[in-house]
Amino acid sequence: MAKQSNQLGRLMDLAHEKSSERRRELLREITDLFFEPDHAHTKETSNHFNDILTSVTQEMGVEFRKEMANRFAKKDNAPSGFIRHLARDDIDVAEPVLRHSPVLSDLDLTDIVADRNQDHIRAISSRKNLSECVTGAIVAKGDSQTLVKLTQNQGARFSRDSMATLVRRSETQKDLQSPLVDHKDLPPDMLNEMYFFVEEKLRQRIVERNDNTPKEELDRAFAQARSSICGSPGLPEDFADARTFVDTKKNSNKLTPPLLASLARNNQHTHFYLAFAELTGLDFDTARRVWEPGKTEAAAIVCKASNIPKDLFSTLVVLISKDNNADLSVIQSLGRIYEMIPKNTAERTLRFWKIRKTTQQSTAA
Repeated sequence: MAKQSNQLGRLMDLAHEKSSERRRELLREITDLFFEPDHAHTKETSNHFNDILTSVTQEMGVEFRKEMANRFAKKDNAPSGFIRHLARDDIDVAEPVLRHSPVLSDLDLTDIVADRNQDHIRAISSRKNLSECVTGAIVAKGDSQTLVKLTQNQGARFSRDSMATLVRRSETQKDLQSPLVDHKDLPPDMLNEMYFFVEEKLRQRIVERNDNTPKEELDRAFAQARSSICGSPGLPEDFADARTFVDTKKNSNKLTPPLLASLARNNQHTHFYLAFAELTGLDFDTARRVWEPGKTEAAAIVCKASNIPKDLFSTLVVLISKDNNADLSVIQSLGRIYEMIPKNTAERTLRFWKIRKTTQQSTAA
């Protein structure tokens, strides 16, 4: 009780003190007393701390405010009003509080995101744990640098909508791709959508993640899967003719893998993609994507999972390439991918790429 009276007395002295130097001394003394292990933090003393420390500290220089911020940043019993005040100060003062203070609520953090600048938002993005509501606010307002910082934080939790926004942005913002691919909150179906626009080393990591994803997580991803994140480039003019051709072949049991070589050889690319889609269970857009230049290892995965022989796959690589003159080393490299990828890994990856067709059929029904 004596300590509490002593502390309140010092607070009152501080409130009336005019000398800046004496104020600093009193602030340090009061702070030391506040942090004593056996000190009882009553509502009365906390209210006094909030009011007087906030009033006095804002009149001090930046260096002293930084000292106060660092002393209070990690304390779970710090005065909440004082902490909120420090969190809105210049970033040199606010950063340790924004990064560490357990006193700041989700509402406090989202309010700061809404009305402070990117430096403050980046500091929040580095917190050890972030809820979905806070990351949603950051995704809505954060600039490129802030979003990279946020996605590098494995303690950040994301809603599906926020992740979808980040994946869309990552198509053009390349530095988002690596932290997204590595983030444990990225749903497996969105991870596999990214396969078609990330660089080769990230595509390899996506396949590795597929192989290591527990079955229950896969099942959950398929249950949640919805329409594709990546936009459709539109249907070619001869799509209707190709649809009629493929349906006729399918109904007469003549839709077979060797037909693909004939279509590719005759430069009937729309017919080829549509026939390939039917044979592998993909939708047309995804079938077209796996044969894009530089992405043909995706076709190797699909062919391996769909029991299309390696020799036929190699032939198709040559025929479907735009210049009909694919480099031999590239063909050999793709052949090695076909051979090396385990069948179950290829099947698991293909299952993700089939999600869009399943969703389209469900929507149509």
